[in-house]
Amino acid sequence: MELSKLQQIIYDAGIVGAGGAGFPTHKKLSPEIKQIVINAAECEPLMMVDHHIFKKHLRAIIDIMNLMLDATGAEEAIMGIKGKNMHLLAPEIVKETEGTRVKIKEIPDIYPAGDEVVLVYETTGKIIPEGAIPIMVGVMVINTETLYNIKKAIVDNEPVVDKYVTLAGDVPADITVKVPVGMKIKEVFEAVGYGNLEGKAVINGGPMMGKLVDIENDVITKTTKGLLVFPETHNVIQRKKAPLSMTLKRASAACCNCTMCTDMCPRYLLGHSIQVHKVLHVATHANVNDSESFLQSSLCCGCGVCTVMACQQMIDPQAVSMGAKAALAKAGYRRSGGLAPQKPRRERELRLVPSEKLIDRLGIRQYVKDTVKRKYMDFNPDEVYIALSQHVGKPADPTVKVGDVVKRGDVVARTSEDALGTTMHASIDGKIKRIDNGYIVIAR
Repeated sequence: MELSKLQQIIYDAGIVGAGGAGFPTHKKLSPEIKQIVINAAECEPLMMVDHHIFKKHLRAIIDIMNLMLDATGAEEAIMGIKGKNMHLLAPEIVKETEGTRVKIKEIPDIYPAGDEVVLVYETTGKIIPEGAIPIMVGVMVINTETLYNIKKAIVDNEPVVDKYVTLAGDVPADITVKVPVGMKIKEVFEAVGYGNLEGKAVINGGPMMGKLVDIENDVITKTTKGLLVFPETHNVIQRKKAPLSMTLKRASAACCNCTMCTDMCPRYLLGHSIQVHKVLHVATHANVNDSESFLQSSLCCGCGVCTVMACQQMIDPQAVSMGAKAALAKAGYRRSGGLAPQKPRRERELRLVPSEKLIDRLGIRQYVKDTVKRKYMDFNPDEVYIALSQHVGKPADPTVKVGDVVKRGDVVARTSEDALGTTMHASIDGKIKRIDNGYIVIAR
């Protein structure tokens, strides 16, 4: 398949990164790609969507890897998967990959193995330069579920209208379900019998990098991968609820400048020049003369190792760094002249964070189940809310109007192909009820 045709199929199907920020996948494809790295790390604790895809759809994933290799001209595809999850892969299929362009690479069970800078190093040995993207070292990184969505688009002619989501944490049983995009999160919990959330809070994403859910209004998007439930009193929830103003005040009073937040930073350990303790100091003391330390926050991936594993004063450097990063981006400030490290710092091997230690430090051991069941059920929401911005880039523009009748899979919004964006589709049959506040509401 020609590269341009593959890009068109991906764009038309509305495929974006199935976890994280949701980068439009067709924009990642390039003839400059030498290696394709598949992110199969299941980075954060309790996140289990990829487990199901490994187990049930491995052959389809490998077929799509080969197709993408042909289209891009890349030399190899490498699936980075933690050794503890290798048992999920059918041995006969793994054996078939031996000596082919598709490699399955065991990576250590560390956090954050799914950060693209860490993942690219663990799978290829290359270090992405500061502030750069993987293509700068000839690599494309793609999520496991994103690959599966490409398979559905090519083989089944099916756009992204459903999303695999794991419901876990303080629930009777951890389950993975396939949910229509745009369904209200509250209705998902009610449909599976987990509707009693009194005294609890929900996180969209993992316990480290996930965001608190507005249970009355938030909906499933193309990037929703896990919905984790914890008691409202749990420290994971309390940390996320803390206002940044309070975090800054605590840091200004309690930080002893020990540098442990920097010493444990995964990107610092790979040779990047981010020094988290300096970001923390200039932010909490409003030292506007030290612009370089402010700008270093742009190198932060938000993993939270500094907060959960490094800081002994119970400060939240993650929140401060990400707050500074967001403010600088909004103001249009960029850091230039990034380093291109050739090797990690020599202390890295002694400072890796085992996932098991992270689980204990977070205090979530009691919520780690032995198994995650794939629960097969039909969801039939009366309404869905298709967000016009479920991705990095320009929001999609509606292609329908109020009163139009649509079928599941019909295009309802689209970003122009020359802009960074994607296509949105109806996830149920129904009628366009309203278009406002960044959503297209479809009612049965």
